[in-house]
Amino acid sequence: MLFNSFEFIFGFLPASLLIFYAIGSLDRKLATLWLAVCSIFFYACWNYRMTALLLASVAFNYLCAFLIHRCSENRYLQNAILTFGILVDLGVLIFYKYLSALIFFLEENGVVTAGTKFEILLPLGISFFTFTQIGFLIDVRQRVAKYRGPVSYVAFVTFFPHLIAGPILHNREILPQFEDPRMGRFSAENIALGLSYFAIGLMKKILIADNLAGIADNGFAHPHALDLFGAWGVTLAYTFQLYFDFSGYSDMAIALARMFGIIFPANFNSPYKATSIIDFWQRWHMTLTRYLMLYVYNPLAIRVARRRAARYPMAQAGPESSAGFTQLVVFPTMVAMGLAGVWHGAGLQFLIFGVMHGSFLCINHAWRIFGPRRRKKGAVKDVGKNPIVIGLKFVLTFLAVLAGWILFRAASLSDAVAVINAMVGGNGLRLPELPQSLPAVWRASWLPLELAALFLALWLLPNTQELFAKYHPILGKVRPAWAVVCWRPNWAWAFVTIVLWVAAIMGLTAPTRFLYFQF
Repeated sequence: MLFNSFEFIFGFLPASLLIFYAIGSLDRKLATLWLAVCSIFFYACWNYRMTALLLASVAFNYLCAFLIHRCSENRYLQNAILTFGILVDLGVLIFYKYLSALIFFLEENGVVTAGTKFEILLPLGISFFTFTQIGFLIDVRQRVAKYRGPVSYVAFVTFFPHLIAGPILHNREILPQFEDPRMGRFSAENIALGLSYFAIGLMKKILIADNLAGIADNGFAHPHALDLFGAWGVTLAYTFQLYFDFSGYSDMAIALARMFGIIFPANFNSPYKATSIIDFWQRWHMTLTRYLMLYVYNPLAIRVARRRAARYPMAQAGPESSAGFTQLVVFPTMVAMGLAGVWHGAGLQFLIFGVMHGSFLCINHAWRIFGPRRRKKGAVKDVGKNPIVIGLKFVLTFLAVLAGWILFRAASLSDAVAVINAMVGGNGLRLPELPQSLPAVWRASWLPLELAALFLALWLLPNTQELFAKYHPILGKVRPAWAVVCWRPNWAWAFVTIVLWVAAIMGLTAPTRFLYFQF
């Protein structure tokens, strides 16, 4: 069952909401239990056999959290339980997500018998619910998360708006909301905000992302047949498809959670406005960036910093020296981004994607620490604040992001190289003979205009959370958009919402999967 399907919009969602608030008026815990049941049913609609895996994962991690909590006086036993829990979680993730790719790699290199058939169905959302639970185990061990009752925990992990494509939820933000006394109480504002927010996300997916999908799919299916303009056309089409597909899902997830009285964190903040690769990762898939910072980058950096502090004077222990920069910045960054790349997929191109972005981040950090600065009236002023420099930084960042998306979308590393080769003119300006199955849609005059319009819209217009900022759509502070366009629960926005819903429903024929389902 997909968010952009008739059965979800006209069946599952209204039924689950009506019963949720009916039960919530009687008992908060029963309302939370109903959410857990609905979420498990939602997952079972994809593959009821894989529901057993989800429930087993939830039960196993809850048992580990319980044992860590009960053994609070024995830190060695706690560490052993935590290590065991993480190893089992990662083992299951590796088995389902990476074993088939590993077998294929060994087969390609003659290590195993050619023709070996070993295909494993990848469970939807396994990366998301695995990472969510590993974070919970770590926080329970560090005593920064409270041990919760089973109903709240199951609802937290399986809550259907985030279950299959994020955002990656943090227990300290979400679990207390399931135990709030107001849980299950009807709020007309929550419903109105959720319906409007959902309409925008649905519009992004159906009217924009899905319409760009054909261009990207056909182009990347025949990467060697692309010329200069064709390669740029399909790459930009995929760049915008990925953004509107994933941000559309995130908008719908935020909206659905809000309809049930739960507030999610933001996952996007206009990432294509970024003027550095650091800025980009603070805006794109923000919950993944935060997760890697909390559980990978910071622990590594802190451990290295402590070792350096014991060996060097304070003036030499920081990242200002080449050795300090390598140990405190490069090492944890490359580990974290390598994991980010592998998290997205098992192909070699995903590892290269992570290493490439890790290298970009290290270069960015090096520029910030060692880059040129000039003095003006006694103060140090960063030359990067010059408007021309800002424009150059934006272009450079966007090109770096494009290169990463090619690795994301290409079926293999060789296909990615072929597309990049075409983008720099390796195949010339004229399209060779194309297969009949490849419509040269990017040569149509409307495509450059559509891509330019999308780019200007993302750059100039407020994003979704800025439109709804006055009503706190997400956790944390949001800069509000222009007052004239800010969302309000009034008739004008009701009309806009109805128009968006009608346009999206009219464009909804056969529901398409979200791109991040494969991750």
